[in-house]
Amino acid sequence: MASPDSPVYFPVRRPRPWGQILQACAVVAAVPLIVWPFLRSGVFDLATVGRYLIGPQILQAVWGTLSLATLSTALAIVLGTGVALLRISDNAVLRWAAAAFVFVFRGTPMLVQLLIWFYAVPRVIGRVSLSVPFTDVVLVQDQPASQFFTPFMAGLFALTLAESAYMAEVIRSGIQGVDQGQRDAARALGVPGGKITRQIVLAQAFRIVMPAVGNQYILMIKNTSLAYAIGYSEILLSVSRVYYTNFKYLELLLVAAFWYLLLTALITVGQHVLERKFPAR
Repeated sequence: MASPDSPVYFPVRRPRPWGQILQACAVVAAVPLIVWPFLRSGVFDLATVGRYLIGPQILQAVWGTLSLATLSTALAIVLGTGVALLRISDNAVLRWAAAAFVFVFRGTPMLVQLLIWFYAVPRVIGRVSLSVPFTDVVLVQDQPASQFFTPFMAGLFALTLAESAYMAEVIRSGIQGVDQGQRDAARALGVPGGKITRQIVLAQAFRIVMPAVGNQYILMIKNTSLAYAIGYSEILLSVSRVYYTNFKYLELLLVAAFWYLLLTALITVGQHVLERKFPAR
């Protein structure tokens, strides 16, 4: 028998989740109600989807989308980091120049920039040649600019510059999120300024902005569809070439949607793995 001074415990009654169960049942029931009439309508040919889903033409376009998006995002991170450092520089001229860069490339539609790089820039430049100064190393042989700015190169320039403007603001927010006391402590210990930026500020800033950088990469995967306008062989252009011949618009557009969703899912998984391995401190 419990003594009068011993504590008395009462069981906690948890409310039954009937509301959540009903909501889940409603969602599960709504899915076949939407999908089944669509499949029975007779306008959807599942065999066509299966035939083109992993066809060589589509797989080549998926590789084109992935390579353009990945290379553009990687270059945008490098360029955006430089612009972000200029945005917080003590030099007013550098700050204004970086702000003007962000304003121009973030303020104009990406499609307009793509068209400018593909149609206008080659006419302005005329010819292209690039070599390493004071060496015999030639990176780009002298050639007409119209030959150099292929749909891939025009897309790479346009997407990289536009994305670097967004990336600069993302990275700047991460840099400003690092505690100022760590910089002051490093300076007090005599650590050089460049080492403070690389090993203390940027190392922590990239951990902070990792989710935002992942989102920008996903956006870039989808923005590559804009290269359709200049004839770059990405997913949307490849499926359109097929449905212009067999008029299976719905099936081919579903094939494109499937691949965009799959790429987005893979990037999301990779992003979560990186976030768990390098958490923001």
